Amino acid sequence: MNATQRRISAAAMKLFAERGSTDLTISELAAEAGIARGTLYRNVDSMDELFDQVRAQLAIDVHTANVRAMDAHGDLDPPLRLAVGTRMLVRLAHENPAMGRFIVRYGLTDESLREVMGGPPMQDVAAGIEAGRYNVTPGMEPGIASMLLGTVISAMWMVLEGHQAWREAGCAAAELALCALGVPRDEARDIAARPLPAISFDF
Repeated sequence: MNATQRRISAAAMKLFAERGSTDLTISELAAEAGIARGTLYRNVDSMDELFDQVRAQLAIDVHTANVRAMDAHGDLDPPLRLAVGTRMLVRLAHENPAMGRFIVRYGLTDESLREVMGGPPMQDVAAGIEAGRYNVTPGMEPGIASMLLGTVISAMWMVLEGHQAWREAGCAAAELALCALGVPRDEARDIAARPLPAISFDF
């Protein structure tokens, strides 16, 4: 994605989140992105298609950055990786409110759930189950994916609405998720409070 496409994507993400729909005009999007209408016509076929592109690219960017953050921690323990990933996503809402609002508004979708089911979060959950770190009933994977997605989005909303600071909301979300997966509460609280890696989202 080139610089112009990044500007269009960022502007569209902000407007989609504010409007709650793809009902935007070329003029509105051009003004928000700070580019000429002609440039938009060359890069955007339709608002619905742009929405799908924005959502798909965001999913790729977030998953990639989150895996990098988890890997940077240097610890392969699945609960710690899950806690780091959860807290980094909540921090994203603090660092990039427009992106956070887009995720909060559009994150609970079939597409998002499928991405979680096939992506890093559930791979780490599967590793935790295999290692005996989680105590869950076989076949609960869809429910676990839904729980993780809902927990993160709720924590992001708390941050965006000013109800909690990102550290507080992130630690609480990570602790709740680990407890739900069978990690003892004291251990879950300790894992959720460990220092995050010195890495940030760069998109």
